[in-house]
Amino acid sequence: MERFLADWCKSVNAQDRRDFDVWVGVDGGVSTDAVSTLVGNNVTVHFVMTTGEDTPISLRCRAMALIAADYETIIFTDSDDILEPSRVSAALSGLEGSDLYGCALALINDSGEDMGIYFGLDEDEDPYTILPHYNFLGLSNTAWRVESLLPCLPAPEQCVALDWLLATRAWAHGARIKYDRTIRMRYRQHGKNTASVIPPFTSEQIIRATEVVTAHYRFVIVEDSGLSFSQRKLLQQAVMRVGKFRETVLASSDILNDYVTALNNLPPHHLWWLSVAHPALENIWNR
Repeated sequence: MERFLADWCKSVNAQDRRDFDVWVGVDGGVSTDAVSTLVGNNVTVHFVMTTGEDTPISLRCRAMALIAADYETIIFTDSDDILEPSRVSAALSGLEGSDLYGCALALINDSGEDMGIYFGLDEDEDPYTILPHYNFLGLSNTAWRVESLLPCLPAPEQCVALDWLLATRAWAHGARIKYDRTIRMRYRQHGKNTASVIPPFTSEQIIRATEVVTAHYRFVIVEDSGLSFSQRKLLQQAVMRVGKFRETVLASSDILNDYVTALNNLPPHHLWWLSVAHPALENIWNR
């Protein structure tokens, strides 16, 4: 992500309120001096360095726990994305009446150019209804009250969709979720995105995404005893749906190819993991 750091730091410096500290998890060979220089002297920058035992997930969880010890609120961003000037102020305002706040994003390409695509909940979508099936609360567009985040930690080191797991655990614990449909982040699309949201997709990407989603539900249902009966039922229905999709596409390369072809003819996704068992294509995979 080092090649995107200048854009990220520039957007941090352009915030319309600056009463915050910056914490950076360093899980590669990134120069901490470069980050400190780019952010400037008006913001305190802390680094959480990786250890020999760390995985990307354990580093993130350790950083969250360290931050939560000294702050009441945490605003998450990804270093390959760009903050709108109102990102911090809107997040803090949103947390005044909620435990977990998320905002909409706009897609940008590798070079940072706007792609004219909205990413997030539509006006008629209810956060509490969507979350059991898809994700809209990432580690780039959310802010948390720490008392709601801490009970959701830590996460299994095998977890890939950490953001979705944390949000689902918060939902299970009764967190108040607020979603801001105003674009406050620019979400960069490049070859190493964990969850691809724009076509063209490949069969390999869909299989890989299906395994991530399957594991997500396993972590949520098996490890969270705080689920209510209705919440567990919703998640079990989602598990059955994804299980049917997985069984079908793994058993038939023809169906998988038909699905990928049809998926590539749909508009770009507006939610994470919508590429798996897409409801508009159920006639292909749920025969």
